[in-house]
Amino acid sequence: MARSYSVSVERNGQADAETAFDLLRDATTWKRWAGPPITFSGWRDDFPADDSVVGRVRLVGTARFKTAEQITDDERPVLHGYRILAKWPVKDYRARVVLTPGPEGLLTVTWSGEFTERIPGTGILWRRYLTRFLGGLAKRLIAHAQVAQRA
Repeated sequence: MARSYSVSVERNGQADAETAFDLLRDATTWKRWAGPPITFSGWRDDFPADDSVVGRVRLVGTARFKTAEQITDDERPVLHGYRILAKWPVKDYRARVVLTPGPEGLLTVTWSGEFTERIPGTGILWRRYLTRFLGGLAKRLIAHAQVAQRA
């Protein structure tokens, strides 16, 4: 029987929450800051972004293999959420990124996700992979927000 799993990582650094949020919500920037394996990023549709991106579909991955992610939460500058639409090795994957500003410019990024294993017994491996992958995303988000706010 397939089991459900959750993962949560927290990273801290000197960055502005507004700047980090802008990087998160703009699909076109992911290829610049997210690191491997994300070398392609953009929106599925050609509609201009308005005040909210909820419902829009972001494409991330490589030019050949793109993962469709639908934005589910967009609360400036503290919460960004999405769910994966593509058929992935796990199912029902949902993620939330919470940005918490702290004293003296400290930013805490909490990136969490939950999913159900598609193949029984593989969930623990995917949880391990996602822990490393999401931790790397959070770390690079902070680093790029720090550089962007200086520019």
